[in-house]
Amino acid sequence: MPHLSSDESVRNFFECFLGVEFVDDIDKFRPNIVRRDKRKGDVVRDTPLARHVREALEYLLRERPVTAEQWGQLTHVFFYEEDRLYAYLQDLYDYFYADRKEPPVAPDPEAPPPEKFW
Repeated sequence: MPHLSSDESVRNFFECFLGVEFVDDIDKFRPNIVRRDKRKGDVVRDTPLARHVREALEYLLRERPVTAEQWGQLTHVFFYEEDRLYAYLQDLYDYFYADRKEPPVAPDPEAPPPEKFW
């Protein structure tokens, strides 16, 4: 994934902000990553971190290189199915960089795995 090993801020974003302890508070962290012109809705903050997170998310969505299991190892947030993981990442991308108004909802960490998972 671009910038994960070369940019500690990107690694922290994925491991911490999208990790099990903070994933439900992503709306509080978004202003630290991207800022929007409230009148137009356009992204107005183009920091290296914002660009690197965007590039990493675009790569994830385009290539789908990470399995749900690998994502769980990185973030401790378990999706159990790749389609659900990538739907979440698309919603996250849309929340940060497009027109999604509400943050995406991560899986409940207390919920048991799907019936046919094991």
